[in-house]
Amino acid sequence: MDDELFWVSGSPYAWRVQLALEYKGVSYASRRMDSAQLAERSLAFLQLNPRGKVPVLNTGNGALYESVAIIAFLDRAHPAVPLFGQTAQEHGRIWQRVSEFENYTRELLDVEIVRPLLRGHAKDDPEAMRVSAARVYDALGWMEQALSVAPYLAGDDLTAADIVALPNIQMMRRVAARPEALAMALGLDDLGARLPALGAWLSRMESMRGYDAAYPPHWRS
Repeated sequence: MDDELFWVSGSPYAWRVQLALEYKGVSYASRRMDSAQLAERSLAFLQLNPRGKVPVLNTGNGALYESVAIIAFLDRAHPAVPLFGQTAQEHGRIWQRVSEFENYTRELLDVEIVRPLLRGHAKDDPEAMRVSAARVYDALGWMEQALSVAPYLAGDDLTAADIVALPNIQMMRRVAARPEALAMALGLDDLGARLPALGAWLSRMESMRGYDAAYPPHWRS
């Protein structure tokens, strides 16, 4: 039986796993959930993930949750298209980049930009949002530097580091293109204008194998 992936459209963490599955060409049964189903936290779903969150990958031999852990599992289970490198040095470098994004970049994008705009709080303090936008550019500086010397975050090949970072950045770009964000002149909808290497990377990632198949369905409308 194919692995089952439980996901919600627009969840950056579920999107990471979908990108990994599609890029690797791994077949899976899609179990799309809506926000109401996720909020219910049914007993059946809690048996798969006691934390009640997506993504969850049900392998038939047990369920896995936490997006990076699932990608690591997929890389070991389906090694033909490696995402965590082939040598010890590559493996460590990729995990370094994953950790840099998770520890120093992701939370800033989410907490200071995405959540205020999604929840309608950003308009309460436009100046604070502009300060946060400047902090985001600073936090993306290490990515710009890395991508100035190589096409992908961990070197010449697309890896888990790129797949982990892309959905959160795309989510930020999406909400930063809203009229209220544009009115605040946050400047986060067109990252390539100030970070050209990052902008070129985004274009490469949008043409990666499986990107269209994994793209959040409700974003198309």
